[in-house]
Formats: sequence, structure tokens, C-alpha cells
Amino acid sequence: MPGRFVVVAAAVIAAMSAVDGQCAEKPQVRPVHIEEASRKPAERTSDLPEILLIGDSIRIGYCRYVEQTLRGRAEVKWPKENCRSSQNILISLAFWRGLVASPKIVQFNCGHWDAAHWDGDASPLTTVDEYGRNVRMIIRRIRRYWPEAKIVFATTTPMNPNGRLGGNPRTTQSIRLYNSEGIRVARSEGVEVNDLFAVTEKWPASDYADYCHFTKSASERLGKLVAARLQKDL
Repeated sequence: MPGRFVVVAAAVIAAMSAVDGQCAEKPQVRPVHIEEASRKPAERTSDLPEILLIGDSIRIGYCRYVEQTLRGRAEVKWPKENCRSSQNILISLAFWRGLVASPKIVQFNCGHWDAAHWDGDASPLTTVDEYGRNVRMIIRRIRRYWPEAKIVFATTTPMNPNGRLGGNPRTTQSIRLYNSEGIRVARSEGVEVNDLFAVTEKWPASDYADYCHFTKSASERLGKLVAARLQKDL
């Protein structure tokens, strides 16, 4: 019995060595990291100028209406996902580089996630000072990736005037503070501001689907306003 065990063990070791040898002989292909893949130039599908829209769920609500309004005049593109907070945009920009080849305009917005007190936390996800730092870094990162692009900073829209705060509360007053800091930083960097807060500040509660998101018709109206603003820079 012991002798049989030795024979079996020897056979197993020999088989493992053979497998190792086969693996060693195969050429080692270095996997392409997702960040490297994203740095590959996007292919142009037309000669129309490109616009890249980056932003949270408010942007998700209006982006297709921007595309529809500017169809035939610009190629409007955007990340499929919710771009969330300023920090998430900062670390995700590299993954979105492949969306456009050489955008004429890059508009970005963030703020709802930053100002939110997640799950009722005492502190917001991002302080106002941190937000300003992140906005500055986003602007400089966009400039590094797309040196010829016109950058537009879009302010964060207000909360529903009916006073609903949602599960991750923030207030219109706190959003004002984040917008003020974002505008200050954008202007110090020579970046234009698309003040969506000012545009929607007087919109009634009936234009809201919940505590901060707009109805379909209100999102369409906002998309057309964004398109009109961006069209000036085409």
C-alpha cells in the first residue's frame, strides 16, 4: 500500500510539472487595463462637432433632449451611468475618454450627491471646501484630456419647493453654498458657467417627480434650455 501511494504521488507530481511546463511555454499576454483601453482615441462617426455631457441624474433626465434638439448640428454624447459626486467624476474621467475623440464642448455638473447627508449622516458626503477643490481638479483634468474643448460648469438645480428632502437629505440653501463655491472656482479657472439653478429656481413643485428630480416634461424643457446655451459655442 505505501508503495502504491508513492507511485501515485510521483505520477501526480509529474503531471503537475508537465502542466507548469506547458504554461511556461505559452506566450504571456499582458492584459490591457481598463484605464489604458479608455485612453484609445474614439472613432469619429461624422464631421459634426462633439459635445460631452457629464453629470448626475438631473443630466440623465435632460441629455437625450439636448441630443434631439441639436441633432444635425452636433453629436451629443454622455456616460450611460449616473456620474454622481464630484469625487466620482474626478476618478472616472479617464474611463469616459473613449466616448469622444475631440469634443468641442464638455459640460459637467455635480453637487446633489456632494451636498447630500447620506442616510441621514450629520455631515455631507463632501464639504464645500472639498467640493471646490474637486471642481478645480475636474476642470484641470478635462483640460489635460481635451485641450481644445470649451469647458462649461453647470450649477446644481434646487430641491423640490414643497420641502421634501428624500432619504439622503440636502436643502436648496445648502445647494446654494456648493454652487457659489463651484462658480467661484470655475471663474477663477476661466470656465464659463451654465447656471441651471437660476433657470429652475422658480419652477413649481408640479415640475418635480420627487424631492429633486424633474418630471419628463420639465426635463425636456431643461434639455432644450441647455441645448440653446451650448449651441452658442458651436
